[in-house]
Amino acid sequence: MSTSTTTYLNEIELGFRQAIDQVEKLVENTEGKQLNIPEAPGKWHMLQCIEHMSRATELYVNNVNAKLRNGSLPSAEQQYKGHWKGRMFAKMNAPKPGDEIPMKLKTFKTMEPPHELDAQTVLDRFYTVHEEMISAVNKTRDINIDKVKVATALGPMVKLRIGEAYRFVLAHTQRHVVQLKRIKNTVVG
Repeated sequence: MSTSTTTYLNEIELGFRQAIDQVEKLVENTEGKQLNIPEAPGKWHMLQCIEHMSRATELYVNNVNAKLRNGSLPSAEQQYKGHWKGRMFAKMNAPKPGDEIPMKLKTFKTMEPPHELDAQTVLDRFYTVHEEMISAVNKTRDINIDKVKVATALGPMVKLRIGEAYRFVLAHTQRHVVQLKRIKNTVVG
């Protein structure tokens, strides 16, 4: 796969903007009590889902920003190629057409949200973290996102190229937006 780096980053940025808009619409006119009702016993409620998205995205924002502070990085290339590992991670997470989730994945303990959450705090954090991700995408427009790697949620031993990390985090976010829709349909109707 080869595409213009600018086009690729524009698509990533647009994907995060769409996710922010979708979450905003899903919580609009939904009472705080409803945001805290799980879809079923032992399942997450809407705020837990949103908090989880924030935690995962924040990890990558921090890893990208740390890499950017590290000094000289290779300059951007015109074409973005990507890597099979990143595409595989993204494919495992991304919803299929019709909002079908391809496979069930276990959440890492560090990414599990607490049960009791304040709606305004969770929503403010979500919007802030996702705007920070968009900012990180824009800060990396001048570097080679095909060569510079960042650690994943699996730790420093498993790294993804920044371009693939963006693809993965966006797929993860889209996956949980689908979950959020399902929870809202179950709880609010």
